Amino acid sequence: MNTKLSNIKNFAWAVAIVLSLAIVLVGLGFAAFTRNHGAIERPTVLLGQAAAARDAAVAAEKKAEAETGVQKDAGTVYLLGESGDAGQSYIDSLTFLTDSALIGLRDYGLLSGGTGTAQVWSSASGSIPAAQIGSFTIRYPGDGSEISPADAAMIAKPKTLVISLGSDGLAQTNESAFIAAFDALIRDIQQASPDTTIIVCTLTGVTESYSGSDGLTNAMIAAANRWLSQVCADCEVYLTDAASSISDQNGALLSDYASANGKTPNSAGLTRILQYLRTHAVA
Repeated sequence: MNTKLSNIKNFAWAVAIVLSLAIVLVGLGFAAFTRNHGAIERPTVLLGQAAAARDAAVAAEKKAEAETGVQKDAGTVYLLGESGDAGQSYIDSLTFLTDSALIGLRDYGLLSGGTGTAQVWSSASGSIPAAQIGSFTIRYPGDGSEISPADAAMIAKPKTLVISLGSDGLAQTNESAFIAAFDALIRDIQQASPDTTIIVCTLTGVTESYSGSDGLTNAMIAAANRWLSQVCADCEVYLTDAASSISDQNGALLSDYASANGKTPNSAGLTRILQYLRTHAVA
């Protein structure tokens, strides 16, 4: 009797062990199935989408560089590289915010509209001290009123604004003041007219023999161009080295392109700058 009872107990234990193992195996199988068909698939899809988006962004950037001639300099500055000739229609689409450097575009009648062109924005005197870049007013061509560049941009909504400022009174300012003022100017314009493309021109040098009373030197110009590069990077706007088209290898203004004062470009120099802008254009 005891032997039979013992055999029954052993059989029951064996059955219980087998059932327990079967339950464990079923549980492991269910967990494996759930893990492989749920948690892994979703991240795989998301990673694939992220990679595709990344590749598309890279391709778009390369296409834009090819079409516009824009090169990213040291990962920070968008320097306009050589493009095809954008033609006179491109020049006609530009608005120039300038001091004495490019005021000749108006005074020599080199743009559409001649000396009465509405494409040039400047102060009443045509001179804008570097220290006042963040707070000056222009004589708005539309009605002759004195308004800020940002207000003018809000009204006119120019497609592309070319800024050439900084050489007037440069000796009377310093790096931090110059950068802060230029930064404020650009950001005010961006806020007033977000769709306006902004291109900042490097400053033209002075002739080797220049001895003006303002104390301007080519070393100061070179330093200011480095400051402009930083501003362009911070504000994410284009930089064009149009000044190089009328300068020698040391950055001095070539005499053939200089007006009698040895500082501002003459008609030939300004014409060459316009040609440079045509062939270093933003699409």
